[in-house]
Amino acid sequence: MRQRATVLAFFMLVTIGAASQYARAANLRVNCDKHESLRKALRLLANLNPQGPNTITVSGNCKANFVIQSMDRLTLITKTAASITDHSNGSSAVVDIEDSHSVTVQGFTIHGVVQCGTASVCYLTGNTIQGGGVAVGGGSRTFLESNEMQDGSGATVNDGSQMFSNNDVFESNAGPGITLGSGVYFEASNSSFLNNGVGVLAAASNLLLHGETVSGNTGNGMTLLAGSTVVFRDAATITGNGGIGVHLEDASFAGFQSAAVTGNLSGLDVDCAPQFTITHFVERTGGVTNCVESTGLAQPANVK
Repeated sequence: MRQRATVLAFFMLVTIGAASQYARAANLRVNCDKHESLRKALRLLANLNPQGPNTITVSGNCKANFVIQSMDRLTLITKTAASITDHSNGSSAVVDIEDSHSVTVQGFTIHGVVQCGTASVCYLTGNTIQGGGVAVGGGSRTFLESNEMQDGSGATVNDGSQMFSNNDVFESNAGPGITLGSGVYFEASNSSFLNNGVGVLAAASNLLLHGETVSGNTGNGMTLLAGSTVVFRDAATITGNGGIGVHLEDASFAGFQSAAVTGNLSGLDVDCAPQFTITHFVERTGGVTNCVESTGLAQPANVK
């Protein structure tokens, strides 16, 4: 093992030295089934070329917990459906990205939690994340594209962080498909929240949803608390949830520019709890509601 690490270190030095005039790019391959160490590859890059760009192409089944700390322009990618599995029994994130920018994780089956923290910028593309989820905090920004988050904790976004989701599926999580905390911004396009405990749970958050599908959740499709704001665009569909389609309370706001909120099993599709809620254009949903808005607000005004 020592000889292999020495050879890998020498290869790294040669590769980085030869590529120094071309942004010092490094490209490594790691096969976990051959007992090659992804952790050691990450450590070498962190020591020798932390600013990147660097790419590690991974194959096999990797069983460990990996920390990416203060590294920029790093891509972890698999073209052979490699897996990364938590080795800490849930006490640590399986992939923990901290104080790093433009870190991409692409194509993996991940068993555990992927964490993006300490003002990092993370890109998760085409992964299947099982038995864990995605955790974003510390003012970080995470961009999700075509991932599946299932049978775990879904996604959690806190501490003024941002998440952008495109064509993702949040499915069969025991709690919410996604939980949004204070000061969070969440924007999604054509993502789905299916068969979770609650589809979307937001508190003091801002949401912009384009064409989402929220269906089959055991409880509410969406629960908006503590002054949360959501705007629905591009024909979002919220139907067939066990509770209410969209539940609002505590000065939360929902703007239904384009949404079908119908057929939720509690008998109420849009629910305004008595504590200072606001809706506009709720009649456009086509569903059953107890929300009351003035005639002036219910229809768009013509400005001459």
